[in-house]
Amino acid sequence: MADVEVKCEECGAPVTLSEYAAMDTISCRGCGSPLRSRAVSPTESVAERLQLKKNEPPPPPEPGAVDAPPAEDEAAEGETWRFQRYIEDSRANIKDKPKNASLLLSWLCFLILAAGMGYARYFNGVPADYLEMIKTYGPYLALAIHFFILLMAFKDTVFQGILCLLIPGYSVFYLFFVSDNFWMRSVSGGLLVGIAYDSVLHYRDFATRIYSVVTEYIASGG
Repeated sequence: MADVEVKCEECGAPVTLSEYAAMDTISCRGCGSPLRSRAVSPTESVAERLQLKKNEPPPPPEPGAVDAPPAEDEAAEGETWRFQRYIEDSRANIKDKPKNASLLLSWLCFLILAAGMGYARYFNGVPADYLEMIKTYGPYLALAIHFFILLMAFKDTVFQGILCLLIPGYSVFYLFFVSDNFWMRSVSGGLLVGIAYDSVLHYRDFATRIYSVVTEYIASGG
């Protein structure tokens, strides 16, 4: 709501009133005469002045003016950022080299273990006593591998750990297709080449016995 400046016709004293005021009923504070005329222009409110300021076009650039060169601090900051990016790229390359070397060594470990376990288990590369030990204790070694993979999965995310815990065989999928632990993958994969077959038979028979016991218990009425 804007204010209105009124001049008294008798004494000329300025009086500021609301634009909605009934001036015929208001008297001058100086001489007491009734006010009958309005001011030349109303006083702009703060909101109107801000709106006018916002709508004013920017001043045109002076003829021949050119953009000022960047300050020395800004140029130095740009150089600093480029240098920081260079350092970060160098660190990334340094980190990739051990990673690539670890990957190659893990593949070499897997090939050696897989070849040795496959030869020992399926080509009679060891005496019969050792072969029988592989068949007997292989399932327990597979269970230990599953336990370590389960810990890895829970350390990664709780969701992956629950999947490994509840879904049979998901721990193997997690190890080879989700996890990036190359050494665990190479060692586990190499050992599973020699013990996976016997482990599957062992736990299949164990699950069959459990199923038979539960079925007989239910059929007998408890």
